[in-house]
Amino acid sequence: MLDFPNFNPGTRLFYSNEYYSGDYNHEIYLKKSIDDGSNRPKFYISIFTKDNDIYKLQGYLYFYLDYTKKSSSFIGLKVNEEYRNLNIASLLISLWLDICLNNGYKNIDINHKQRKPFLLYLLKTYGFEVANLKEYYTRDDVITICKNENLTDKAKYLLFKSPKHAHDFQKTNTYKSDNYIIANDGRLNLIYLDKIIFPLQDAKYHPALYSLLNEDLANEKLSRTLSQHHK
Repeated sequence: MLDFPNFNPGTRLFYSNEYYSGDYNHEIYLKKSIDDGSNRPKFYISIFTKDNDIYKLQGYLYFYLDYTKKSSSFIGLKVNEEYRNLNIASLLISLWLDICLNNGYKNIDINHKQRKPFLLYLLKTYGFEVANLKEYYTRDDVITICKNENLTDKAKYLLFKSPKHAHDFQKTNTYKSDNYIIANDGRLNLIYLDKIIFPLQDAKYHPALYSLLNEDLANEKLSRTLSQHHK
């Protein structure tokens, strides 16, 4: 078990080589950003694969730890394009939760600057939720996450409650670079996965805080996910 307060800043610490995805073996590292003297540093979990003695970064997840409050806040995650559709994102989330929960960081939430709708859906499958479910009926910035009935289609389909919100989302870098499709015209055969609240940064911005409300579900899924990737 790692003692986070004594974790040296600015260095990459080897964590594990016991996991794989598809045909790739992983080497997993932890890194803490340069210490600014605060009790809330940023951490990174990075996954590399080794190809002909060359290490290639496959993806990373970054998060805050608050030593005083014993809490962690998920910020974001990226999987490089050539390594997508191998469930690496889910593995990274499971590693983050496993490290936090095993080190006593029980208050876990999603930073309101998290900008990817599909990641909010993925985190909901681990037991994250907004405290007031009535918000799904009262807010305009609600998105329904879907997938195509044709399971070979890996695009991320979104149904927007507000046409303006859909239009604004199309202007974001996330939409332009991350395989999202706005599907409000009803011409596709879609499977509905879940609803999320996804506020955009504008004059009426009201963040929605997702917190880990079901730790049993989180432990069940992270155990299942880690075992699926374990050598």
